[in-house]
Amino acid sequence: MPGHKTTHSQLERFRLIDSILAGGDVLSFENILDSLRLGLRDDLLSDSSLRRDFRYMKNELGAPLAYDKKLHGWHYTKPFKLPAEAFSDDEILYLKLIRGLVNQNSNDDFLYKAFDKLLNKIIPARHAEKETLKQVQGDSLRHAELVSASIRDRFYIAPRPKQLIDEGVVEKILEAIKNNYLLDFNYFSKWEPEERHRKIMPFQLVFDSGSMYLYAASSNPRVPGPRLYKLSKMHNVQVITSKTFDLPANFRFREAFEEGRFGAFQYDEAYDFKLEFSGEARSIVRECVWSDNQEIEENQKEGTTVISFTSSQWIPIFRWLLSFGENARPLEPDWFVEQWKETVRKMSE
Repeated sequence: MPGHKTTHSQLERFRLIDSILAGGDVLSFENILDSLRLGLRDDLLSDSSLRRDFRYMKNELGAPLAYDKKLHGWHYTKPFKLPAEAFSDDEILYLKLIRGLVNQNSNDDFLYKAFDKLLNKIIPARHAEKETLKQVQGDSLRHAELVSASIRDRFYIAPRPKQLIDEGVVEKILEAIKNNYLLDFNYFSKWEPEERHRKIMPFQLVFDSGSMYLYAASSNPRVPGPRLYKLSKMHNVQVITSKTFDLPANFRFREAFEEGRFGAFQYDEAYDFKLEFSGEARSIVRECVWSDNQEIEENQKEGTTVISFTSSQWIPIFRWLLSFGENARPLEPDWFVEQWKETVRKMSE
C-alpha cells in the first residue's frame, strides 16, 4: 500500500512463506497472504508484495512454486528447502564476507557476476537494515537482524585493481573448457615485440592476485608447453567447435618441486634463495609463510633477518625483493645477486 513501511525483512517473509507451504498443501493466495500477515504482525502487507516474493523465490531461489488450476491454490510441486534456512545468522554473515572477498577482485566480468548472483540466491537481501533500533524496539527478531547488520558494518574489504578483459572472453573460455574445444586468439606477450596468433587446448582457469589466467597447451605438437595466458592479453577470441582434444592426465597447473607462494608464475628450474631484510621489512617478512620449506635466521646484533627457501618463481621474488627498497638485498644465488645489483644501478641512473 502507498506509504506503508514494513518492519520485517525479505528473508523473514521468505522463511514464513516456506514454512506455510512446506506441508505440501494447496493453499489459496488469500489464505497464504492472511497467514503471512498474521505471522509478521503486519495487517497492511499488500498482495503485490507477496506476488513479488513468489516471483523471486521461484526465479532466483529455485523454489518449485506452482499454481494448481483445479484446486485454485499454490503449492510446492516437490520437497524444497529454502537456501538461507540451512544457515545460522553467523553463517549468513560469513557468506556476506565471502561475497565481499569475491568482489574485492571483481573485474565486472561474467564469472564474477555469476559468483555474486549465486551468493545473492543464498543470501536474500534484507530491506530494513538501515532502520534505527528505536523503530524496531521490542521486536526481538528485528533487533537481532539490526545487530547482525551493525556487525557487518565492522568489516571493510578494500578493493583491488580490476583486470580489464575483453567482453565475452570468459564465456568463450568456459565453453571451450566444458567441451574440450580448441581456442583461437591473438596474444601480446611481454617476451615478444608484437601480437601473435595462437591456437591452444585450454586446460584450467587460474586465479592469482585478482587476475585470471588460462593454463593451456598449443595445438601444435612442436611447440613446448603448456603455459599460462593472461586473459587481459587475449583478443579476438574464437571457439573452434569443429575441433576437440583429449585432456591429458597431467593437465592440472602444478609443479612437483614448487614450494613458493609467490603467485601463479612458475619456471622450469628451481633455485635456493637466501634473502636479507633489515629495518621495517623484518617484521613484514616474519608475518607470512613465503615458502613451505622456508627457514628464518635472526641476527639481532646486525639487525637483520635472513630467509632461505627453494623456488622456481624468480621473477615474482625479484619484484617482491625490490618492493622493500633499501631494506632488502639478495645473498644467493649469485646470478640473482648480480641481476639485482644491475637493476639497482640502472634505477640510480
